Amino acid sequence: MTVTGIVLAAGDGSRLGGRAKALLPHRGRPLLHSVVDALQRGGCDETIVVVGAYTDDVAAVCPPGTTLVRNPRWEEGMSTSLQCGVDAATDADVIALTVVDFPGINSELVRAVLSAHEPGTVTLPMFGERPGHPVVFDLADAIAAAQQARGDEGARSFLSRHRNRVRRLDCAGLADPGDIDTVDDLHRLD
Repeated sequence: MTVTGIVLAAGDGSRLGGRAKALLPHRGRPLLHSVVDALQRGGCDETIVVVGAYTDDVAAVCPPGTTLVRNPRWEEGMSTSLQCGVDAATDADVIALTVVDFPGINSELVRAVLSAHEPGTVTLPMFGERPGHPVVFDLADAIAAAQQARGDEGARSFLSRHRNRVRRLDCAGLADPGDIDTVDDLHRLD
């Protein structure tokens, strides 16, 4: 079984003052490195990073062992990045989907979600009442989620339509689920 991690990193960081979130400093290196490292150490066989707004800057620091996928339609929203990432995951059996602005991700969390995943379901990490990442899909479900996604919603529509197949996994205590959206969130990088 091949597990592919997909990191959505194409946005322009407009709510963060127009900064590439992938390049934010985190533990002495770009945040992208922390996210990719967590996926790789957590059990992903390959990792795809979807870029858009800051393609050249992010490509310059993309960690070794990753596949960089350019999303020319990134301005249309997260759905287009999901589509590009899933389209590039040609050898995957399972997809672990995450966003680049999640500094709390770690290999323990990724390993827990991948270990709990069962074929025919979608595994959704939960932090209390808050859903998080990485979301784990069988490839067929990831393809369907990408096809159904519109605008900036990512896989939300698919998850809502298939509630009966979504397995919520309690991940409280495994990671800080906070993401980096605005300047006020930068403290999460410490």
